[in-house]
Amino acid sequence: MTAEPTTQFTPESESVVHHILIVDDEPENLDLLASTLRRGNRIFKANSGDEALAILETEDIHMVITDQRMPGISGTQILQILREKYEHIIRILITGYADMKVAVDAINKGQVQRYITKPWDPGDLKSAVAYELKRFDLQESNKRLTRELLRKNEELEAMNAELQRQKDEIERLAMEYKEQKEIAIEMSDKLARSNLELLKAQEEIKLKNVKLEAANKKLERLSITDPLTGFFNKRHLIQILEGEIGRAKRYDLNLSILMIDMDNFKSVNDTWGHPFGDLVIKRVTEKIRRNIRETDYPTRYGGDEFIVILPHTGIERAMYMAKRMHSDIRVSHLTSPDGTLVTPQVSIGVAYYPHPKISNKEQMIAIADEALYKAKEQGRNCIIVAE
Repeated sequence: MTAEPTTQFTPESESVVHHILIVDDEPENLDLLASTLRRGNRIFKANSGDEALAILETEDIHMVITDQRMPGISGTQILQILREKYEHIIRILITGYADMKVAVDAINKGQVQRYITKPWDPGDLKSAVAYELKRFDLQESNKRLTRELLRKNEELEAMNAELQRQKDEIERLAMEYKEQKEIAIEMSDKLARSNLELLKAQEEIKLKNVKLEAANKKLERLSITDPLTGFFNKRHLIQILEGEIGRAKRYDLNLSILMIDMDNFKSVNDTWGHPFGDLVIKRVTEKIRRNIRETDYPTRYGGDEFIVILPHTGIERAMYMAKRMHSDIRVSHLTSPDGTLVTPQVSIGVAYYPHPKISNKEQMIAIADEALYKAKEQGRNCIIVAE
């Protein structure tokens, strides 16, 4: 068992150090994953499934990232054991063999939270890990709030029992000592104080319930949105697009989508780093949001690729919005860390329904992707409509 040294850092909320176990039989892969995820985390390394299980017996692990193909226990078998013995631990599978059986086993047997194929992008991996750890922290916070709520309920029940006991005592004293009015008054005051304490406890429980409800809403919001852009994530995109295509087919409505890809974005990350790359992505998404309607759905489809769903929108209106968005992005400028003026550029593929080649969400995305590919072939920084 080996553990990387811990590096403290302060995210937006508070300083948190997570324990991440990475499992791979290739030392260079272990070192690459460790260097990518070391910041803000304590890294544990395992060269095999058996070594990983031994670490889990002695260490408080929050996340396991495992390769699929290893001698002995495979990645999916490790995740299945985690699901049965350590259900709270985040499970991520990395494999270079992205076949259907591996994906099905990872989902059905290991209940994997993430399925990542090789070669993985460090920025995407760090983003995915940060997102899952943030959701993990929120779930743990919810558990703590729930335990606190149960404790307060137990205190309330005990207080009610004490209140009832005191009430019975007052009644007994009233019957036995009718002449002892002073005692009766004293017990009455005691009862009043108990009632005030009971009201205070009830208010505390109401406050805990409000916090728990807010935490649940935040968790639900995080599950469908991309943390960097605030756009809907790819999983929610599929749900939205399926519903909109069904509605368009049922009621004979128009539907369009814009597939937007940032041109030469890899060179931005390679030249000035991922933090500046994130600023460029945010600027582009601000321009996208500014040029769509409240009824449209902006989504992040990939690292620097976006899909905007335009309900009740024909091809003419979709092209107008695409051109306006394209022009707005072209006049946007950012200053890089070394003082270079950077102007983002995008290529846009437009698909629309009704279309002779489109009858479901997969076909609509594929047609838009073909149009985007043609835009890239024609020199980028342009708009192409699906044929």
